[in-house]
Amino acid sequence: MKLTGGDENFLKTIKTEKDFCDAIGINKGQVYYLLYDLGVEKRYEHFTIPKKSGGVRSISSPQKGLALALDRTHRLLAGNIEFKTCVKGFVLDEGIIRNADEHKRAKWVLNVDIEDFFGSINFGRVRGVFISKPFELPEKVATLIARLTILNNSLPQGSHSSPVISNIVASSLDNKLLRLAKKYRIKYTRYADDITFSGHGVPNRELAYISGGETIMGDVLAAVFSKSGFSINQKKLRLQFPRSRQEVTGIVVNKKLNVPVEFKKQLRSAIHQWCDDPEAAERKFLMEVKKEEGDIEISEGGVVLKRNIYGRLSYMAQVKGDSDPSYIKLAMKMGRHDSDPPKFLKGVMAKYHEYQVFICHASEDKDEVAMPLYNALDEKGVSTFIDNKAILWGDSLVDTINDALYKAKLVVAIVSENSVDKSWPRKEINAVLAREIQGESKLLVLVNGDGDKLLGKYALLQDKLYRKWDDNAEMLAAEIIEIQKRVQ
Repeated sequence: MKLTGGDENFLKTIKTEKDFCDAIGINKGQVYYLLYDLGVEKRYEHFTIPKKSGGVRSISSPQKGLALALDRTHRLLAGNIEFKTCVKGFVLDEGIIRNADEHKRAKWVLNVDIEDFFGSINFGRVRGVFISKPFELPEKVATLIARLTILNNSLPQGSHSSPVISNIVASSLDNKLLRLAKKYRIKYTRYADDITFSGHGVPNRELAYISGGETIMGDVLAAVFSKSGFSINQKKLRLQFPRSRQEVTGIVVNKKLNVPVEFKKQLRSAIHQWCDDPEAAERKFLMEVKKEEGDIEISEGGVVLKRNIYGRLSYMAQVKGDSDPSYIKLAMKMGRHDSDPPKFLKGVMAKYHEYQVFICHASEDKDEVAMPLYNALDEKGVSTFIDNKAILWGDSLVDTINDALYKAKLVVAIVSENSVDKSWPRKEINAVLAREIQGESKLLVLVNGDGDKLLGKYALLQDKLYRKWDDNAEMLAAEIIEIQKRVQ
């Protein structure tokens, strides 16, 4: 860790408590009120959230004025400090994926978890680190920062400034572990409290070894943590080899970055359940995953679970890449059942010929009916198939149309004097009708002309949902969006 710009760094100009308060843009009197007059019980809201590994995590969320002060403290520190490249958590342009990427295809991976990471960083450690190099702040300023950022003698989880403070305090540990990594010619990274070593030879017993099927930390590595004031969670200490699954911050790194198989199974199940019954699926999700009890509030259309699913899909794409077949399959299934998919999913659907609406028409109806409707739908962000826009030079005409017709959530069939006697529009409509019998496809008939006369030539269309074309593309586009919501 070092200050950006060296001796010219802005933090070097802070000499008094007032200087610090001016730097975060809050009056010194207001800061003192937050610290000494407001009272601890009014400064934070306390609650718990379930951990993935079981149990709960205590969160202390700062309120109003304090939240602003801590957010600006974070910005002040983060904007004037440069951390070593081994620090992957709470640092701009870093994250769990870049952290995992450092260790892929290694012969062995050692995971070390710091126990009670934030809780072990107390008032004295925070005050001391700001008095020491490279900050060398006056004692009163260091004391003020410590009082502002510490709650009950530890860094509170939920505070805006805790992440950057934790990285500052842990920088001495990073330095020691980097020297150790250099000595043994191995890699070292840290994502918050999650520490990873990896190498291509045989792991040195001074770091860790396997005994009786358990991972034992070596004396040299254990001494580094002890001298740095951190304890190790022995239950999460793991030395992994290629014959087993190697994970780094929840990402599989044996050959390439991948999500665990359990992640894919759970996501696939959530998507299947949401597509089948969104609100029932959300209730199950809130009860079994979020551990909510009592009178559970379910959102209309299972929106809470839907957003969670899209978050997991985005994460899967970041890890595996957005061209991964398993990701595309899951994303497209959501797209077929969601009348209002997010922008990234629309991109997937368009790229892989996944359309919300398929416009079936005769060529004579293209300019008068089909294209105005296509343009109106496109302006509203609806992924729509029309042959002259979707079929590229070299594409198979039949395969492309059949694929789009099969996947489309709603087929708009333009029935006119031009189409009723043409073989290709009739084939498309008959294909949709065959799928409707199986309960798979949705059809909207758009009549351009005498409805009774035209539908009389299509006996199977007479009881289908239909609308009249009266040069009303905008109105139809809005109605088509609503129809999609009802027919899912």
